[in-house]
Amino acid sequence: MDKKRRNKELLKPVSLNNQNQCTLHSVIELTNTQEHCGVITKKFQFLPQYGDGNYEYSHFDGLQIAVFNVSLKKDFHVSGSKIINALELSYLIDGEQIIKIEGRTHDMIYESQESYLVYLSKISGCIKYHKNKHFKEVKIRMNPDFIKKHKLDLEYNIQEKYALEKLNKNFTKPLCTKTQEILAEILTDTRDGLLKRLFLESKVLELLSLQLEIQKKPKTEISNTDNLIKKLYEVQFIINSDLTIQYSLHELTRMVGLNDFILKKEFKRIFGTTIFEYALNLRMTKAKKLLKHGKKPIYEISELVGYKNSTHFTAAFKKIEGTTPKKYRQKGLETIQ
Repeated sequence: MDKKRRNKELLKPVSLNNQNQCTLHSVIELTNTQEHCGVITKKFQFLPQYGDGNYEYSHFDGLQIAVFNVSLKKDFHVSGSKIINALELSYLIDGEQIIKIEGRTHDMIYESQESYLVYLSKISGCIKYHKNKHFKEVKIRMNPDFIKKHKLDLEYNIQEKYALEKLNKNFTKPLCTKTQEILAEILTDTRDGLLKRLFLESKVLELLSLQLEIQKKPKTEISNTDNLIKKLYEVQFIINSDLTIQYSLHELTRMVGLNDFILKKEFKRIFGTTIFEYALNLRMTKAKKLLKHGKKPIYEISELVGYKNSTHFTAAFKKIEGTTPKKYRQKGLETIQ
């Protein structure tokens, strides 16, 4: 198969089948297409009768990054047999999939706050998506040219070691803190053209590096997560994703379905800090970066880290850093000079 045809096979959307035998293109409509510096980005909106949300993908040089973000109104089944030849890296931020692989007797369950790495040569089976559930996934596919370019198969024997046929029931891994941070960067990125190309490739390589590292580690308490652990990681992801919002404990418990006492106790046990301290540390770390490396006014920075009132931000910053944001910035400038 020539290079152009192989890339097309990699990028072709998979059919989604329900009782009416719908395909993906029959339940979404194209809203925007952009092409710049070899990066093609397409954005789709789900038709109202099928779901509320969108599907977007960007691709270049054998690399595809797709994002599903939808609340389905109907059950869908991805099914059939297809030759792909690509390394697939998936991050399920929210929702669940029931994966059935032909020849296996047991279904494989893929749940919120999990990830997997697998080499797909030929897919035969189906994936079920349930209605009335929010579904958010970042899916990355790397074709053989991309794998060869970065010597992945030479170093890690990708095609053999991560072959679909070798998946077991523990094929998923939890999303670690660093992975969540990178995913949040990808989901909120607004670059285009060459900058988007460089950004996406660098982030994919970071994610892949983390995933390969996780795959090598022996099983731990976190890798054998139960539903509670997944919910704690979901809280962590919610906080990381948007620092402009200061969620109350009540809001977080409602979003993940835990009571206040369990959430506070277990979050501190797993992450070694309280939810408030964890969020505050993230806000101050981001604020220091913006003060040191940017020129945004302090009132804008305060909003970016979740403080609508810059006076409250200044008080919080001084309590942690021992100085005001203005003096911290001035000191940084003096150091550079």
